[in-house]
Amino acid sequence: MVKKGKKGGKKKGKKKVKKVKEYDPPKYELPEYEDPDIVTPKVNLIIKLANPVNEVLTLRLAEIPITTRVEYIRNKIASMHQGAISNILICRDRFNPEEAFDSTKTLEKCGVISEGEVKLFYDFKPVTNPLLV
Repeated sequence: MVKKGKKGGKKKGKKKVKKVKEYDPPKYELPEYEDPDIVTPKVNLIIKLANPVNEVLTLRLAEIPITTRVEYIRNKIASMHQGAISNILICRDRFNPEEAFDSTKTLEKCGVISEGEVKLFYDFKPVTNPLLV
């Protein structure tokens, strides 16, 4: 009978010393991180009903970032009216249905770029419900 040799026998040897890698300096300067919550301009919104203009239906939103979507403002207006309105159109400085904001865009894309106070006007159609008639 033939004796089989050991598989994978232990070898004693010298331990390898790893070299510390030296890195080249970066080719480009990385800009310093700026927190978007701090850097983004914020506006104070005064949202008024277009017709009839009165102080009862005026909504004031403070410190709103310009990256806020118009849909958020539409939801705030609808909640002020307790959900009884639809087809809300929002315009800046004066009401013109042809210049209404797109609800999928941000305030920044609609032209609100500077800090300060911004006046928005809105109009709506009341929800028709047979129980209200």
